[in-house]
Amino acid sequence: MSKIMGMSKIISAKHSDTTMWMLPYSTLMLVLMIMFSALYSYSYQDALRYERALTDLEEKTDEISPSVKEIVLAQNIEDFIKEMRMEGIAEITTTPHAIKLKLASPAIFDSGSAEVKPDLMPLMLKLFEHLRHMDNMIVVEGHTDNVPIHTSRFASNWELSAARAFNMIYFYIQRGIDPERLVAHGYGEHQPTHNNRTQIGRAMNRRIEITILREVAGK
Repeated sequence: MSKIMGMSKIISAKHSDTTMWMLPYSTLMLVLMIMFSALYSYSYQDALRYERALTDLEEKTDEISPSVKEIVLAQNIEDFIKEMRMEGIAEITTTPHAIKLKLASPAIFDSGSAEVKPDLMPLMLKLFEHLRHMDNMIVVEGHTDNVPIHTSRFASNWELSAARAFNMIYFYIQRGIDPERLVAHGYGEHQPTHNNRTQIGRAMNRRIEITILREVAGK
């Protein structure tokens, strides 16, 4: 009988030790859950504050400085490209001197054509919504592939590339952008970014590059 009672005490002691460890462990898990919940809440609130800040900047765009407008433009166009899944069509880069939007893919121009395809219009209108509130100079460059052209409309790729740039400029002039802010260049096939030996390479070389010169560069 005494042996049984002794064994019972040992089992009871072990059970007590286990219970003592379970309490701190459960407390630790509770603390971790609270901590991760707090971190998620802070992250979510930061995202909300960021979205609200961008919205406020857009609504008050006439009241903010040129440099802030440039930052908002670059961020919003980049977000729009991702939202519309246009990463293979459009690319935006920012330097201390300029913001450059490169548009290059089979979705932009057909070979030998200066007409911008309709798929590009949403992005061009999005860009216009920013440009109309800014005073920055805008340089539009037209480029072609290396396929020779000689038609009644285009005597060479020089004329074709210039027509591509001019068509983009007309798009913005018709919507009220001051023509004095716009400059067009045509480079023909002489500044390729891809190998003209492939169909995809030629399509990527048929492109438009829109450069918004940053006002802070001259200050």
